[in-house]
Amino acid sequence: MSEVEVKQQIMLAATHLFAHKGYGATSVREVVEAAGVTKPTLYYWFQNKEALFLEIVHSHIDALNNLVRGTIAAEGTVRERLLRFVRAYIDGVNQNRDAVRLLITLTLPTQGEHPQVDLMSMHLEKMQLLAGLISEGVGTGELRADLSPHAAVMALVGMVNLLSMGCVQGMPLPDDAADNVVDIFFRGVGA
Repeated sequence: MSEVEVKQQIMLAATHLFAHKGYGATSVREVVEAAGVTKPTLYYWFQNKEALFLEIVHSHIDALNNLVRGTIAAEGTVRERLLRFVRAYIDGVNQNRDAVRLLITLTLPTQGEHPQVDLMSMHLEKMQLLAGLISEGVGTGELRADLSPHAAVMALVGMVNLLSMGCVQGMPLPDDAADNVVDIFFRGVGA
């Protein structure tokens, strides 16, 4: 196994444990046992448990921001690019439920359960990228001229996040879940 693969194995094992047991209830010993490495190997890559936790959180937020950048930068209408984003987001949730579960726990009130992470600030890049796309849609006439890009992004991300939470909890998602979200987003629910 290469060094990069060892680091990834540690992060995957820790993500699973943090997501299911919580940060405070997870020991370094459990992480190294689950990853199949020694404590010195873990400490080679991470200064301590907190550094491991924070790198995991930052890596998943960075991956999400890269997903947004990649899906909305491609050619197509605003609707097509938003649909690519929602599909990729849902696929990512299905492929990495532990990471999503971990990020969801960061939004819950805690009393020192895990290192404090300002998740909203970390999501700002994603929100700004999506707001830029919404503004583009307003400019091209694809979206309503009176639309607030910030409110529209909050509505879209809210729908996607609720689907993600359901998925993490085992709720089956229909194959057309992304299409339904984007359709509701574009057409609304009014008659």
